[in-house]
Amino acid sequence: MNKKNEKWLNEYQAFLAFENSEVPKEISEKIYSHMNKLLNPSFSTIFVKLFFINLVAGFFSLSVCHQFGMNPFGTESSLDAWFMQMWGHHICMFVCGSLFIGLPILVSGFLMTIEEIKSLRSREFVQIFSLGVCFLILFSLFGVEFAAAIAGLWLLGALVGGCLATEIIWLLRKYPIKS
Repeated sequence: MNKKNEKWLNEYQAFLAFENSEVPKEISEKIYSHMNKLLNPSFSTIFVKLFFINLVAGFFSLSVCHQFGMNPFGTESSLDAWFMQMWGHHICMFVCGSLFIGLPILVSGFLMTIEEIKSLRSREFVQIFSLGVCFLILFSLFGVEFAAAIAGLWLLGALVGGCLATEIIWLLRKYPIKS
C-alpha cells in the first residue's frame, strides 16, 4: 500500500471512530437553519432578485417598446406603435405590461435556483402584483402620467405575463430538455 492510500485509510478509520459521537446542538441548529434558508427562500429575497433583474431588463425593453411614452434611448420606432395600430391602446397596454414583467421573469428563472422558482411559484400572484405596482410607481416617479384604467390594464397584463412566465420557467427547470 502506498503512502497516499495509507493516509486515506487512516483518515477513513478516524472518521468511522467518530461515527457514533454526538454532534453539538449549536452546529446542528446552524446547519438546519442554513439548509432551511436554502430550501425555503424568503419572499423578500426572491422579490429583491426579481426587482433588480427586472430593473435592468425593463430598462432595455423600453428601447423596443416605449411604455407610457418612456423612451430612454431616444429610438424612433417602437413596438407600442405597432401594437396600437393592430389592436388599439387598451390591448397595447396589456401586452406591454405582460412583456415588461414576463420576459425578465423568464430571464431570472435561469439565474435562480429551483427552490427559489418553487417559492416564487407558491406566491407568484403576490410577488408579481408587488413587482408591477413598484414599476408603476417608478414610472410615475420618472414623470409618466397615466390614467388608472390604463395602468390597471398594464398591471393586469403584467400579472398574466408574469404568471405565465413563472409557469414556463418552472416547467423548463423542472423538466429540462435533454439532448
